[in-house]
Amino acid sequence: MASLSEIRAALKVTLKANIPNLNVYAEVADVTQVPAVVVMPARPNMSGLVCEFNGAFGRGLDTWHLELYVLVARTEAVLAQQALDQYVTGTGPKSVRRILYENPDLGLADGTDAHAEGVSAYDGAFESAGIPHVGAVVRVTVRTSST
Repeated sequence: MASLSEIRAALKVTLKANIPNLNVYAEVADVTQVPAVVVMPARPNMSGLVCEFNGAFGRGLDTWHLELYVLVARTEAVLAQQALDQYVTGTGPKSVRRILYENPDLGLADGTDAHAEGVSAYDGAFESAGIPHVGAVVRVTVRTSST
């Protein structure tokens, strides 16, 4: 079973290994270099949960809902959107979705399975350290054995 900290660290390692110029932050930090991904527990789902502990016959599976905040420099609008699109689209060498599809275990040898659910909040309203960014949120679901 992978803990939340282990899952966040594994996401960081997996994304960084496959997209070398991407800065990945496993914890909340002032993002100082973009392009970047910040791994965060998701806002609660309809049931109010960030993690579900009762999967697969009561205690056999934990399901974590995470959000990957994908940020790029807010330069000229068209260039910023083109840069962001490379990370949030379904294919291509910088696609977060493709990386997770090809590495669903995140390098963890415990039955962990991760996949991208979709993209939301695609806009220019992101900011870190007082610097505006263009960004989007990639929603990720990670299932891991809880036994």
